[in-house]
Amino acid sequence: MELEGLNESVEYGAKIRKEFSLQKSEIFLNHGSFGAVPKCVQQVQRRFLDEMERHPDDWYRRNAYTYWQESQEAAADFMHCEQEDLVFVENTTTGINTVLKCCPYKPGDILMYTTLTFRPVAYTCQATADLFKGVQFFEMEIQFPISSEDEICEKYEDFFKSNPNTKIAIIDAITSPSAVVMPLKRLVDLCHRYGVMAVVDGAHAVGTLPVNLTELGADVFTGSFHKWLFTPRGCGMLYVKREHHTWVRPLVTCWCHGLSLDKQFFQVATRDQTPFTTAKYAFEFYQRIGGMDKIIGYASSLATEAHEYILKKLQAEPLQIPQSMESPTMRVIRLPDLPQYPCPIYDGVFHFNISNDSSVSRPSAPNKRIIPIDSDSD
Repeated sequence: MELEGLNESVEYGAKIRKEFSLQKSEIFLNHGSFGAVPKCVQQVQRRFLDEMERHPDDWYRRNAYTYWQESQEAAADFMHCEQEDLVFVENTTTGINTVLKCCPYKPGDILMYTTLTFRPVAYTCQATADLFKGVQFFEMEIQFPISSEDEICEKYEDFFKSNPNTKIAIIDAITSPSAVVMPLKRLVDLCHRYGVMAVVDGAHAVGTLPVNLTELGADVFTGSFHKWLFTPRGCGMLYVKREHHTWVRPLVTCWCHGLSLDKQFFQVATRDQTPFTTAKYAFEFYQRIGGMDKIIGYASSLATEAHEYILKKLQAEPLQIPQSMESPTMRVIRLPDLPQYPCPIYDGVFHFNISNDSSVSRPSAPNKRIIPIDSDSD
């Protein structure tokens, strides 16, 4: 991979933008959805694609698994866990679906999520309950303002006390799209105190927050590398605590059914493995340009500056949460009433207009007058 001139002294902003393929007319503020792949990482992926096309049998039957394991080792090192406990999946939503839909349930078991849970994950809980007789889902309400981390922990504990049949609790490391950093370790420990399986949606935490999976102790942690870690899109991870290896399996059953976790998740029919085999090189890029402290420190300062500017410019309201619960790379603003953008069509029209008129790519929350400010480290 061509990394000449890339080291911790590299300057961010306009000078590093040449390392990416983003069109010059676009202001890209949406790493949180689809990320951005550096040109040097794209080159590595093309090299793998060329190798696959030269000899497909060699690629699928002999070479790809070696490359996959090399990336798996790099991913496990980054996430601070044992290699055999971490496998690749396409994204966080796939990881959540995988675990929820193969978990052994009994009638009366409860799948718990919150009003801040990413909607596709909430829908997955609902769909899973439909698949298993007697399984229920419950949505715990979290309202703003949030006064403290203690308030969140008390809500979870009250729910567990009132619902002793809770089987799985979905815990967001950083909520989406509301961008609230949850007291993750405290909630995982609380789950275990009440015999609840802690399944963490870490989509936005990977690459933005320091995560040590061994110390965290969650039963399951799944995240997306392509958001903040510069991998090709369709590259995520699924960590499974050793005690659950016996029942976790891919959604697609294939040749390696019943074998080790990594072999089952590698051999999921015929698919493009190059986002996974390329991942280790994206991690190298991330570290070479400064690693988490420098990248997230810079991105956080941009997010804070933009947040304060827009609040003042629009006389808008910030999300009422403690500073300790603010995402390092995303901020949320409650917009004033805008007659030209009434709910529920607000999000689609507003998103289109701001993208079309201003060439700014950024997310917004469906059917709510809030916009997450997603910093751009390019």
